[in-house]
Amino acid sequence: MNMRNYTMEVSKKEEVNGVTQYVKQGEIKVFYPTLSAFFPEVKEVKDDEEGFPLYSAEGDSPLDWLFGAALAAVKAQARNKLLPGTATLKPGQTIAETLEALIQAGVRGGGEALAIRREMLQAFASYVSTLGKASNVQAAINQYASSAQALQIQPQKVKDSMTKYLTGFAESLTAEQAARFEAPLSKLVEACAGDEVDIS
Repeated sequence: MNMRNYTMEVSKKEEVNGVTQYVKQGEIKVFYPTLSAFFPEVKEVKDDEEGFPLYSAEGDSPLDWLFGAALAAVKAQARNKLLPGTATLKPGQTIAETLEALIQAGVRGGGEALAIRREMLQAFASYVSTLGKASNVQAAINQYASSAQALQIQPQKVKDSMTKYLTGFAESLTAEQAARFEAPLSKLVEACAGDEVDIS
């Protein structure tokens, strides 16, 4: 069997009774290829406790590493198709169920990706201008959105506010825009969900 599926749990970082923790938002069925989809001669030895295939008795062979990398890519692609902080697919998005669909969704040229990011940032700035914020606040919001790496190390209060703005922006998009902006927008949302970095 070249393609399998499993139920992926989607969680969001929230504060519960004063403690920050990941809270389940829902589930989504995700399809993933086994290595035999790429190498017909490769066979699974057994399944692990979660039902994923192992290619060695201990799950520590190069083939197991290769499968783990493929599975991680599948999970990331699925998360990128969800509305930020939810287990709901963005308008116009579907979960790939075949190897061909997975590969097609994962291929995108670097130049095109940069153009899409610029387009998204322009659209985000237009959205921010409708929020009634002072010009200096708008500039700060747009600056945070310009770099996922910089956003990730901001205080949690900033990241929580940016999550709110990014979610509102995502909900304002057309189905076509949501599909086009999914990769750069998801990077920003993931940066907001990352832990603070203490450099003191």
